[in-house]
Amino acid sequence: MLKERAREYYQEKDCNCAETIIRAANDEYGLGINEEGLKAFGGFGGGMQCGSICGAVCGGIGAISAKEIETNAHHTETLSPKCQAMMNGFKEKFGSAFCTKVRKENFEKNGSQCWKVVEGAAEVLEKIMK
Repeated sequence: MLKERAREYYQEKDCNCAETIIRAANDEYGLGINEEGLKAFGGFGGGMQCGSICGAVCGGIGAISAKEIETNAHHTETLSPKCQAMMNGFKEKFGSAFCTKVRKENFEKNGSQCWKVVEGAAEVLEKIMK
């Protein structure tokens, strides 16, 4: 299950929200993203390191893209509806997709920080990836 894999990356391996989702999805769904590709998601954590769109959403969009795109995004009819489903599902759970707002309302100071957000993103993504 995606949440369990995500927990390992987030809580045990200290990955950020974007790294957690893309790495867990890569494992869970056999996306074939190599280590360099996975590292490219690091900068999306913390809302692209500036409080913009939540990194967990960005990781989810990356996973959807890796699964759906065969040649390029313009030739992938399933990409847009699935990306929209990721964004809408996340907004439905948290009221926003912006890190600053989501983090303000869900950050836990007990060491799990944004785990609730990462877990919610994993739940949304899992429904889309099936």
